[in-house]
Amino acid sequence: MKLEVRNISVSSLVGSSLPLVIFVLALLGGAVSYLVIPNPQLATMSAAQRLLSVGLYGLLYVVIATALLVFTAFVYNILTEVLGLHGVVLDIEEISQD
Repeated sequence: MKLEVRNISVSSLVGSSLPLVIFVLALLGGAVSYLVIPNPQLATMSAAQRLLSVGLYGLLYVVIATALLVFTAFVYNILTEVLGLHGVVLDIEEISQD
C-alpha cells in the first residue's frame, strides 16, 4: 500500500513527545560539553553555574530545534499544498500476525 504525506500538522510537532526527546538529548550533550570534557574556559565556573549552563543549553537547543522543525513543516506544506508538488510517498506492507 502506498501512502503520500500531503500535510504535516505543526501542532502535532510541537505538542508531541518530540520536543521532550530533543530536550533529553540536549541535556546529554550539554552535560558532555560542560561537565565531562574539561575546557580551560570553564575552569572558573562553579558546579552550580555548570548545572545551570547545562539546563539553559538544553532549553535553548529545544527552542531552536523545534523552531527549525516548524519552519520545515511550513515550507513542506506550502510546496505540497499550494504549489502542488508531490509529497513523500511511503510504501507500507501489511504483515499478518499469527
